[in-house]
Amino acid sequence: MSESVVRRQFGNRAVDALLARISSGSSPEIDPKLSAQHFGLQPETAAEFLDAASVAGLVERRDGQVCPACKEDLGALDPDTVLCPLCQEAFSDHGGIVTKVIYRVGGHPPRAIPWMIVIHGFNTYGEWQQDLSWRLGNKLKYSAPVLIYKYGLIRFSVLVRWRHRQLARQLGEAIRAAVAHAKANRIPEAPDVILHSFGSQLFVQLLALPEFDDLSFGRVIAAGTVIRPNYNWSERISQGRLEGVLCHCGGKDRAVPFAQYFIPGAGPGARWGFSDVAAINVMDAGYEHGGCFELKELEANLGPGGLWDRFLRRHFSALNGDPKLFQPKVWRPMWAPIRGLVRVTGVLLMAGLAAVALTLASWAWLAVIERFV
Repeated sequence: MSESVVRRQFGNRAVDALLARISSGSSPEIDPKLSAQHFGLQPETAAEFLDAASVAGLVERRDGQVCPACKEDLGALDPDTVLCPLCQEAFSDHGGIVTKVIYRVGGHPPRAIPWMIVIHGFNTYGEWQQDLSWRLGNKLKYSAPVLIYKYGLIRFSVLVRWRHRQLARQLGEAIRAAVAHAKANRIPEAPDVILHSFGSQLFVQLLALPEFDDLSFGRVIAAGTVIRPNYNWSERISQGRLEGVLCHCGGKDRAVPFAQYFIPGAGPGARWGFSDVAAINVMDAGYEHGGCFELKELEANLGPGGLWDRFLRRHFSALNGDPKLFQPKVWRPMWAPIRGLVRVTGVLLMAGLAAVALTLASWAWLAVIERFV
């Protein structure tokens, strides 16, 4: 059972009240009868709610022992004990030890999103980022500043590595300035990141540049990614560069399988997933290249208990048992000479098309000049 299932069964008010109770830092034990009104539930339903919450990993459930005389919790008691260590009354004189179900706050309280960076793909201005920023500000229960990084509309330059490094350096400088600004405004935490398409390739390029080793990140969501499926996320996590990564794959993403042929160093991450054990992979069979950023999907993924909401706010174990989870097979890139041949052919074809377009434009311009001369 997941948090989203608990929400459907018992309502958002109950789950939100429980999460607020967990993050408040008050007494770890939760009494269903005393907390029922806080949850907006009947006392008999509150226990069912906490049982479901324990299955979803929001709280811990255990059977405790209570003295029948003084009603105090006995904790870990030797089974041969006959007298209550607190009131010294014999258990047998009062009907025996009473078993009580105890609900306690678990070891993984919800996290807040300190702030976020969003990077779009090429051949787009990233219009979906406005919707994403709006959802983060309104769907979640806290304010999370969002840096929307836009590197402009690019096309041919995705074919060459030097341009990748140039764009990655521009990205690094922008993030470094944003980090300084965040710290000046009392936000010292590393930002979470949402990546799409070619923006994900720029991100791993940035991680590889030594001059930006000072930059670290929180949780990373890669959607429609063109990062290679065999990327070493474990190394980056062990270096402290980031906390974790979620790869949101699309079963109908027809763009990324061709990425390795045209974009140097790229691969079909959004169709294949990441084979690194540190990565979390989910598959939506109906998603196309930008499927996760459609308004309906943003609402579902960022809504309370949604996939992205759980990944960003909860311990990674909150995604355990999700039906969309999968572990990909080992991936190997296409033979380098074939990739090189396709890339060179593509460059020559584009250069030829550009030359034809320029020639036609020149002829048209000359025709206009001749007409009026």
